Amino acid sequence: MKRLAIASAVLASAFGLAVSAQAQSLPVTKFNLVGSIGNLSMYTQQEVPFWTKTMPEKSGGAIQVEIKPFTELGLKGGEIFRLVSQGTLPMATTVLNYNTGEMPINESADLVGLVGSVEELQKVANVVRPMLAAEYEGKHGVKLLGFGSYQAQVIYCRDKISSLADLKGKKVRASGISQQSFVNYLGGSPLNIAFAEVQPALAKGVVDCAITGSLSGYKSKWHEAATHLLPMPVNFGLAATTANLAWWNKLDARVQALMTKEVRVLEDNIFAQAATETAIGVACNTGTAPCPEGAPAKMVLVPVTDADQALRKKAFAEAILPDFAKRCGADCVTRWNATVGKAVGITAKAM
Repeated sequence: MKRLAIASAVLASAFGLAVSAQAQSLPVTKFNLVGSIGNLSMYTQQEVPFWTKTMPEKSGGAIQVEIKPFTELGLKGGEIFRLVSQGTLPMATTVLNYNTGEMPINESADLVGLVGSVEELQKVANVVRPMLAAEYEGKHGVKLLGFGSYQAQVIYCRDKISSLADLKGKKVRASGISQQSFVNYLGGSPLNIAFAEVQPALAKGVVDCAITGSLSGYKSKWHEAATHLLPMPVNFGLAATTANLAWWNKLDARVQALMTKEVRVLEDNIFAQAATETAIGVACNTGTAPCPEGAPAKMVLVPVTDADQALRKKAFAEAILPDFAKRCGADCVTRWNATVGKAVGITAKAM
């Protein structure tokens, strides 16, 4: 037994040295990366330590990344995918719904009303991954490396609401065409406002309500202007880490392999975190449970009713899915039906 333990220790040590030697043999690879929203946990707790600590460690110091969130770089979010495609940015993480006006296919896995939890979203993202990867590479010169997500996107309002139907007649910040279609269906007026500009817009009455992640809104102090929170999941804020394909193809194959593998680990960690943050965000905004993020706010928690859920499903069937099909086109609908639609048991009709 003692000899076996010694032999195991020697093998473990030798294996560790081999891995270290392999990592140290990688060519030095330095690049800038644009991350997601700078004050939120996906960036602070996942992206930053991954790129500044994990990847240097895994690569024996070869991979060196300078990361900044897009919110500190004068970007609004919707232009990020295009900048990666053009090669202006070598790598970036962005919410896919930010530029669905240019690329309707980016909504494929995160349409309003499509799924009801982060876990369901991750399953759908895995199904749609090959389709999006082929689309990005073939048409946009972009390499898809991994996904991530924020918490459930919920509804913040300045004034009293008691149901989803109360959005009728209100000005509502909505990110992405799918959310805008949803607000239109409810009889509201959707406004496309960059995330960093929403809190002052709520405070000044530029918008009556706004949609974002439950914890995202708390950390950005939306509760200082909004009084009521409806925690029904609208959608989730699926994000993607992408690289310019021409830049990516110039990297050493071993660097590519390591980054591809480790970004998928990052993806799993982000989804796991997002799955717990919806309830934390609701607690922090309303004080209905302990808030591990700071002092709880005092927003009124609006109960989600069966009528709210039925209205959400009706909006998806009558407006959101048909609108997506019309904007995405017949070929896109065929591919959606074969991937996402098959996974969730829904068929979209080409318009």
